[in-house]
Amino acid sequence: MFTHVFFKIAILCLAVFGIEAKIIETHYIEDVIPFIDEETWLLVDLDNCMFEGAQALGHASWFYDELQKRIQAGMSREEAISDAYPSWIKTQKVCRVKPLEDNFVPTLLTLQNKGIVMMGLTHRQPSVADSTIHQVASLGFDFIETAPSKKCFSVAAKTLTLFSQGILFVGDYNKKSEVFEPFLSVIQQKPKKIVFIDDKRKNVEELESLTNHGIEYIGVHYTAIEHAKPVYIREIAEFQYKFLDKIMSNEAAVILMENGLE
Repeated sequence: MFTHVFFKIAILCLAVFGIEAKIIETHYIEDVIPFIDEETWLLVDLDNCMFEGAQALGHASWFYDELQKRIQAGMSREEAISDAYPSWIKTQKVCRVKPLEDNFVPTLLTLQNKGIVMMGLTHRQPSVADSTIHQVASLGFDFIETAPSKKCFSVAAKTLTLFSQGILFVGDYNKKSEVFEPFLSVIQQKPKKIVFIDDKRKNVEELESLTNHGIEYIGVHYTAIEHAKPVYIREIAEFQYKFLDKIMSNEAAVILMENGLE
């Protein structure tokens, strides 16, 4: 319920535009509903927000763990991402996903049925676009139904980006704000208000810059992952990885993998 929402101190009022930016924190998707009206665009992060991996291998926490191991071994963050990403691409081809809240997707569907403009906004790279679209579809959802554009195209940025099936793939090396703002220029649209849901507070804070363009902004730091039963266990992920090639070619093994190889 709305009482679950905790308002943080990041409230910005711009005198020039009279546009307000707010950041709230909650782990309940229904707390977002009061902020959404017919003039709102809803932007939704994917990993550890709309969904999480249903097993250890391929879970976003596994990828973050792999990056940290490489960084501790002396790699830069950029080098670590480049080195770990081929394995991430492979795991996403077989990684099943599940919502953090049972009513997350039904809530999105309800809003979508009301005609609310909606799109995915993820740091995933375009190389996992097909797998990601399949994962979203497995939840019974499709962003393209009320996306601001039905087209498929890239947005100019430091590294490759892609907008496909209503999802903007920003990539690991770009900030979401650095890609989303040019995205609006490409589609030649400017919403009156944006609500953005993300499990990373820094991502939510970055999009406060939208107020500079006269767009009212509500950032939602969605913390459901912090309250969920842990799925990622390093030892299980490492064991699963040994059988990844077999898993990719054996549907029965995929089912076994989903159950933690029990």
